[in-house]
Amino acid sequence: MDGITPGIYEYEPETHTLKKTKDNDQRESLAQAALNQASVSQGVIDIVITAIYEKTTAKYGERGIRYVHMEAGHAAQNICLQAVVLQLGAVTVGAFDDEGVLEVLGAPENETPLYIIPLGRPN
Repeated sequence: MDGITPGIYEYEPETHTLKKTKDNDQRESLAQAALNQASVSQGVIDIVITAIYEKTTAKYGERGIRYVHMEAGHAAQNICLQAVVLQLGAVTVGAFDDEGVLEVLGAPENETPLYIIPLGRPN
């Protein structure tokens, strides 16, 4: 992708932009945190969906946790549907070490990783 160098990027919803938070290709480290799943290290890009539950539970109480999971599922489904349109392969990964993923991302402890979605050209 033009203008995108290897690294970790965080999506900024207010401006619909990406903010680089870490340099260099981190796919191998992320794959290690994902129990050495090859799709994570071999994907062209890995999208990681995380949650900060407090943002939703502050408004909706404990039911907010359910809402977070529903929204994460909707987002993952839309990513996978868009991958099909673009003729890309996608897989949803849920088996990973939460702390390891947060370390790779450089994310704060109050974030919880929910999905890793590797994308790439199918073989």
